Amino acid sequence: MIFSHQTLTKTLSWSDTSHICELIIESPRFLREFLAALARHEDEEKFSFIRDGKKLSLKDDVDIIFNPLKLEFNNKKALTVLLKMLVKTSLSEDFYESTNRFKTNIIKYLGKLTDVEDYSFEVDSEDFNLDVIAKAINLHIIGDEDDFVELLTDYMSMMTELLDTKLFIFINLRTFLEDNELKRLIHNIDNHEFDILLVESQPENVDYRFEKIIIDHDLCEL
Repeated sequence: MIFSHQTLTKTLSWSDTSHICELIIESPRFLREFLAALARHEDEEKFSFIRDGKKLSLKDDVDIIFNPLKLEFNNKKALTVLLKMLVKTSLSEDFYESTNRFKTNIIKYLGKLTDVEDYSFEVDSEDFNLDVIAKAINLHIIGDEDDFVELLTDYMSMMTELLDTKLFIFINLRTFLEDNELKRLIHNIDNHEFDILLVESQPENVDYRFEKIIIDHDLCEL
């Protein structure tokens, strides 16, 4: 995958062995304009991410995380895909009988309730899908809240598996991580083969040898 920007001469490249790149923007104005374009999913004519010869869509293929403390584990699109997967699994050979028993027990229970009130009712089992039950009990996805690095890893795994997210862009992520935490996160990213772009406002003292572009206050590329 390659990142290019029309105002920059340098590009960033990801590969099978290099999954993290860094864009360090010391110019407040350039940073502000770049982040605003990311937030609006606009200005894709000015910059692009090309993977396997195809341009990634900021809206559909890229997850832009401005605040890693508020990860959207219960992203509506991800939950919709998860519910469809659960319904499909419930009708598979391994779960088919259990699913039917579960439905039968619920119908029997409803029958007992309506008997008390002296009502009759009928249920069309063909329309009785597990996604309705999952919504009723407020099924939601959770991550490891006790370990920030694992929380980030869980989130990226979920978004990759459910929504086929191809690139994660983190804004000033280093601000939230100790050096040992960043090393653990790098290890997890390499193991899972996530592609990551770190957008930072200033360089750090520790150089992790990511492929990087530094844009200084005078908009010079270093």
